[in-house]
Amino acid sequence: MCARPVIDKIVNTLPLYVYYKPQGIPLESLKEETLNLEEIEALNLKDNQGLDQKSSAEKMGISRSTFQRLLKTARKKIICSLVEGKAIKFEGGNYIQNEEIKKTKCLKGSFHFRIKKNDIKGKEQEHKISKIKCPKCGKRLIDFI
Repeated sequence: MCARPVIDKIVNTLPLYVYYKPQGIPLESLKEETLNLEEIEALNLKDNQGLDQKSSAEKMGISRSTFQRLLKTARKKIICSLVEGKAIKFEGGNYIQNEEIKKTKCLKGSFHFRIKKNDIKGKEQEHKISKIKCPKCGKRLIDFI
């Protein structure tokens, strides 16, 4: 049995800093917790901008259940870091930056995305992305321009 392919999420929020840590304690002596960029985007959309989960998920190009899972893991990492005095590192994830994407709607009301082919990070990612189908109309969810 194969694992499901990881879908790149649409991210528009990039943090200004790489670390957030308790004041007065050297970074070398702290344990770290890593928040990836799609978790930061989920927190920003829901908690900072006040969007509902459905709207937030649509903005990121993912299902509501995936959005909810991202939000839950991000919140858990943050509270764990605050309570246990860990540094939070912002890096990584499976994402595409928002300005690299053109968004259109299909006839059934679902969003489809068009990505510049030269923005894809490699043939493996291109193959993975090209197989994703729209649950409403059955067409490829992501096309290349």
